Amino acid sequence: MIRLLSEEKERAFFDQHAGIVHGALKKLGVYRSHPDYDDFVQQGLLKLVEAYETFPEDLEQEAFLYQFTGYAYKKVRWHMLDLLRKQQRKWNYEMPWPDEVAMEQPDTQLSFEQSYQDMDLLKEMLPLLTKNEQAYLLDAVVKQLSVTEIATKQGVSRKTVYQWKKRVAEKLNHFLLILKD
Repeated sequence: MIRLLSEEKERAFFDQHAGIVHGALKKLGVYRSHPDYDDFVQQGLLKLVEAYETFPEDLEQEAFLYQFTGYAYKKVRWHMLDLLRKQQRKWNYEMPWPDEVAMEQPDTQLSFEQSYQDMDLLKEMLPLLTKNEQAYLLDAVVKQLSVTEIATKQGVSRKTVYQWKKRVAEKLNHFLLILKD
């Protein structure tokens, strides 16, 4: 059964049922401090209206009103879970940090600003490189390993590591001007 939410009933409907959206968000750990909280609330309200329109029973009867509450809560909660999963996938896809960078700090004690700038620069460099070249750059710059140590760690010959080094230098040549400043 498809019903439409009329403008006359709209205010009373949202006054009565908007708590479902806020409850679902709270249960999922999305609080008012979340940067996308308002967007999630709007999405939840849209899903609440959709639940109202697709609920198979008559909402004028008291017994079905309680069933609707459970039905709407599940629809809203599942939709919020989908949105959170999509957001998480997007964040993971946009710029994944290699585990080595996240866990290890450079040996030298730099000022916070310099460390931040270096990490930001490294973040721009990594997507331009292959996985092997990324591993080389992290081992050489962050961990400050020698060519021999990198070859041993990666299970390749020193010649291969020198090839990685050459390709990294070619690909990141345009960063040289930034590093000289």
